[in-house]
Formats: sequence, structure tokens, C-alpha cells
Amino acid sequence: MRIPGAGRFFTAARATHAVYGSIVVLAVVTGLDEASASARQAFLASVGAAFAVVLAEIYADMIGTTMREKRPPNRAEWREFTVDVAFGFGAACFPAVFFLFARLGWIGLGTAYALAEWVGIGVLWVYALVASRAAGHGVLRAFGWAAIVTLCGVGLVELKKFAGH
Repeated sequence: MRIPGAGRFFTAARATHAVYGSIVVLAVVTGLDEASASARQAFLASVGAAFAVVLAEIYADMIGTTMREKRPPNRAEWREFTVDVAFGFGAACFPAVFFLFARLGWIGLGTAYALAEWVGIGVLWVYALVASRAAGHGVLRAFGWAAIVTLCGVGLVELKKFAGH
């Protein structure tokens, strides 16, 4: 099954930015708990982590392009950087929405933490599934591969949390 426009929407660069940002934000969310961080603090920590990742990725893209092309990035490259990292920022911030809901009193803080973690894992799984399908894997193999790669992502989150970041 092909989704019209998916090739332009799910590019490798956007997936890279979204997955990296999602792992960092998921590590922040799992490192917080209800006893130590309010809904407001968790929301700000999640969005702040995503924003820090965006700035780091733009910086890295700028340096990488300058070294690779032996010139500063042109307007088209800057536009591409911006679109790619904005896409990543949106994916990384998605779990923060639940802390906003908790702050507004729409859901409980415990529910917000649980949903943020599961949605973060879901974002990683969706990107792994899309990557596997793009690689030509059949549906069953893609689902299995996505599950294994997502478990690796969760392992990275836990390792980052264990390291105190």
C-alpha cells in the first residue's frame, strides 16, 4: 500500500531528526516523575529538550554542509535544514502535549506521564516501521523489525536515563 505524498513527507533526514529528538525527549520524560516535576515543569522540560536538540541539529547540519561543500550553506540548504528540524521538533514535542493537558486539568499527571512515555515509544515504532517498509520489507517482517528496533530505542532511553541525563 502506497500513501500519496509519503515520500516527500517521510524523508530520511526528517526521520533522523525526529527519532533523535524523540529519544532525547523520551529520556527526559522517563527521568522525571510525578513526585519531582509538576505538569508545567514536565511540559517545559520536554519542549526545552526538543528545542535544544533542534539548535544542536541546525548547528551540526550547518557545520557538516560547510565541511562537505567547502562553502557556507546557501538559502535552499538553510530552508531544508529548517524544515527537517521543524519536523523533528514536532515529533519530539508530541509527548509534551499530555503535560499541557494535565496542566489544564483535562487528565491526571500520572496519566500524562504514562501517555507521554507510550506515545514517545509509539513515535519511535512508527518511524522504524516506515523505514522498514521503505527498505522493501513485507508487512510482517516490517512489524517485527520495527518492534526490535524500537526496543533498541527504548534501551537507549533507559541507558541515557541511567547515565543521569
